Amino acid sequence: MYIRTDGESWEVEARAGGDAGRSKIYPCPGRRSAEILAGAWMDGQSRWQVMVP
Repeated sequence: MYIRTDGESWEVEARAGGDAGRSKIYPCPGRRSAEILAGAWMDGQSRWQVMVP
C-alpha cells in the first residue's frame, strides 16, 4: 500500500504480488481521505513508513 502526493493531489496505490504483481491507483481529495482508505485496506495495521524518492 502506498500513499503518494505531489503536494497538491493525493493517491493510494494498492499492490499485490510485489513489483511484478498487480496494482490499482485510487485518487483521493486529500491526505486524510488517502490515510483512511489505505488504513481500511490494511485492516487497521499501522506499519507506516515514509519513503522518499
